[in-house]
Parts: sequence; structure tokens; C-alpha cells
Amino acid sequence: MRMAHRISVLVALLGTISGTALADTKLSLAETGTVRVAPDELQAVLQTEAEAPTRQAAQAQVNRATDSALAAIHANPAIAVSTTGYGVWQTPRPNNTPATIPQWHAQQALVVHGGDGEAVLALVGTLQAQGLATQALDWRLSPAAEKAAHDAALHQAILALRARAEAVAALLGLHFGSFAAVSLDPRAPISPAPMMARAASLGNATPQAVREDIPVSATVTAEALLTP
Repeated sequence: MRMAHRISVLVALLGTISGTALADTKLSLAETGTVRVAPDELQAVLQTEAEAPTRQAAQAQVNRATDSALAAIHANPAIAVSTTGYGVWQTPRPNNTPATIPQWHAQQALVVHGGDGEAVLALVGTLQAQGLATQALDWRLSPAAEKAAHDAALHQAILALRARAEAVAALLGLHFGSFAAVSLDPRAPISPAPMMARAASLGNATPQAVREDIPVSATVTAEALLTP
């Protein structure tokens, strides 16, 4: 009799637990937080180009132009630089064209960036005067500023997620219990604001770049448990 009593109590407890679990309502929801942050770095992409009758001559001209540009950049240690996009190729020569007409094209790109926008703009003006072509001129967020902005947007999204779960529960006559699962979207690279690149003015010795706030977003998805 004692064993049968224990079994009946256990069955009753399991039934109570199962009934409670089944009474929970699952709610799937998502929230996105967005903050707008002033960019703290100015980045410019400039390019050296040359045309010559031979590959060697075209490369030599680009190499000299790049050396001169790097010397001007390194004069300001607060500005970082990297090189990219080195290429040399043969351009078509029309029939009966003299051999002195250039048929080889060489180019190399330089990427400069720094937190002192005025210094970067002055440097870009200097490099333009040396013959480099500006391909892009953008305000952007530094890695540290981007992470801080993303964390702030994530905090905003999580608070909104909790508030929404509680509001939906109240509308349904239920109570917010807990989050059964939470997923954070991976942080996507932040692009410069759309109008940033229209900064250079051909008539000015120093180009201009207008700083605009950049939106940074973070999305959180979750499954909430609502109780009676």
C-alpha cells in the first residue's frame, strides 16, 4: 500500500508540472535598436596612374609618384596609410600608331585615414597637387567608436524587447515569465553616410568633407514565455 501511495503522489506531481508547462504561451518577437553617432575618422582613397610605351616605364612612373606621396603622408604620424590595387596592363594601340604612343597603363591606390579631419583634408589637397586622383573621401567610425555605438544600440534593443514582451502579455491577460531563447544578430560593417563622398571640390586647393551622423543598429530576436 505504501508503494502504491508513493506512485500515485508522483503521478499527481508530474501531472501538475506538465499542466503548468502546457499553460505557458510562447511568444516570438524581435526588436531593433538604432543610435546615430558622429563619425570620428576621415578616410580618403587616392590613386596614382601613369601611361608609357613600356611596362617598365609605366611602373617606374607610378613607383615614383607613390614614393613621393608616401613621403608626404609619413610627415604626419597621426595619419595612417596603406597601399592597394597595384596593377599594370597593356592598352590597345590602333593600327599605324607610332611606337611612342603610350600603350601600357599602371596604377596604385593609397588609403589614408585619421581622426584629425583638417589634417587629412590638407594632406589630400597636397596629394591632389602632386597629381593623385581622389577616388573617395568619407567620414567613418573608428573600430572603437563603432563597437561602442553597437553596444548602445544593443542595449536599446534589449530594453525594447523586454518592454514589448510585457506589453503583449498584458494585452493577452498573461504575465511575462522569462526568455526561453535570445539571439543577437552578428554585427555588420558600418558604411559611411551616403553623401559623404561628394566632398572634393576641383576648384579648391583643399577639398571639403561635411561630417554627418552615421546610424548604427543592432537587432535582438527572442522567444518569451508568458504565464497565466
